[in-house]
Amino acid sequence: MKLNKISRNLFTKIVASVLVSVLFLGVADAQTAQPFSITGKLDGLGSQMVYLTTQYQGQSKADSVLAKNDSFTFKGTTPGVIFYGLRFGKNNYLGIPVDVKEKITVTGNVNKLNEAVITGSKHIGVWKDWNKAWTTITARAGVLYKMMDSVAKAPNTDRKYVDDEFVKLGDRLVDTVEVFVKKYPSSPLMPYIIMDRFVNYPNPEKAKSTYAALAPVAKNSIYGKELGEAIRIAGKTGIGVKPSFTLPDREGKALSLASLKGKVVLVDFWASWCGPCRKENPNLVKAYAKYHDKGFEIIGVSLDDKKESWLKAIDADKLVWLHASDLKGWKSDLAAEYGIKSIPTSFLVDAEGKIIAKDLRGDSLEKKLESIFKTSK
Repeated sequence: MKLNKISRNLFTKIVASVLVSVLFLGVADAQTAQPFSITGKLDGLGSQMVYLTTQYQGQSKADSVLAKNDSFTFKGTTPGVIFYGLRFGKNNYLGIPVDVKEKITVTGNVNKLNEAVITGSKHIGVWKDWNKAWTTITARAGVLYKMMDSVAKAPNTDRKYVDDEFVKLGDRLVDTVEVFVKKYPSSPLMPYIIMDRFVNYPNPEKAKSTYAALAPVAKNSIYGKELGEAIRIAGKTGIGVKPSFTLPDREGKALSLASLKGKVVLVDFWASWCGPCRKENPNLVKAYAKYHDKGFEIIGVSLDDKKESWLKAIDADKLVWLHASDLKGWKSDLAAEYGIKSIPTSFLVDAEGKIIAKDLRGDSLEKKLESIFKTSK
C-alpha cells in the first residue's frame, strides 16, 4: 500500500463541476421527473451569477441565474433525491439534497454558507450531520498535510509518523461511514456517501458491506441503484478479477480471452470514430512491437457498428494484434456488462487471467510492461 498517495486521495473534497449554463435544469425525462425549486436570499450576494450543478447518471448538468438584490430562484425537475450544489463565485459552495416537489429556501450570508438556514429539504438533516463529521476528518487531514510538508526532508521516523497518522485517519473515515450507514440505513443519501468514499476511491470490500447494510428503500433510490451497478461492474472489472468473454473476430470466428491464458493481455475498448483512441494507437503499436515476443498480447474491442469503418481503421493505424467486435456500437453487450461509459478504456490482464491495472496509456503502460517482463525473466 502506497500510504501517501492513497491516503491523501481519501480526503479529496466533494465538489460538483460547473459546466456551461443553461436556462432550465432537468435531469430526467418528463415521464419520471417532477418539479422542484430553490429560492435564496443571501446578504452580500448582490447581483452575482449563481450556479446550480449536479451529477446524474454519469453526466454533469448545470443551470445559472443572475441574482438580483441578494436573491435568486432556480426551478427544475428531478426524478427523486439528488444532490445539488449552489456555487457563488469561485470558492463559495453549498450542497443541498433535493427531492421531488420540494420548495427549498436558503437564507443567510453568502460569505458564511456554513451558517446558512435551509428549509424545505427533508434530507438536509442527514447531510448536515455527515458534513459535520466529514469536516472534522478533513480538518485533521489538513493538519497532517502541513506536517508532511514540514518533514519532507526530515528523518524517515518523522515521515513514518505522518504516514501512520494518515492510515489511522483513513480507518476513522471508514468507521465513520459505517456508523452513518447504521444510523441512517434508509436515507437515499447514504449510497451517495458510500459511492463517494468507497467507489471513487476504491475500497470494494467496504463498498459491498455498507451497501448490503442499507435498507431496501435506500437501495432502490437513485443513488442506491447507481451504487449497486457500480459494485456489479467492479465485480466484473475490478483489480484481481478474472474477466471472461468471447466475441467475433474480424473473420467472424469466436475469439475468447480465456484462449490467451499465459500471456499478458491488454483489453482495449476503442472505435474508428474515437479521436483519442486513434491518437493513443501509436503508443500501443510501439508497446506491442517491443513486448509481443515476450508474451504481450492486445485484444482491440471495437465499439464500431460498421465493419468497413472498423477494418479500415485497423489497417490505417497498422494495428496488427487481435481484434473483436459485435458491431453494435454503444449497444454492445460486453460494453454494457463491463460498464464502459467512455473510450478509450482498457484493462491489463496478467498471465493468470487476473486484472492487474486499468486505463494505462503511453508511458504508464510502457513502465508497467517493463516491470512485468523484467520480473518474469
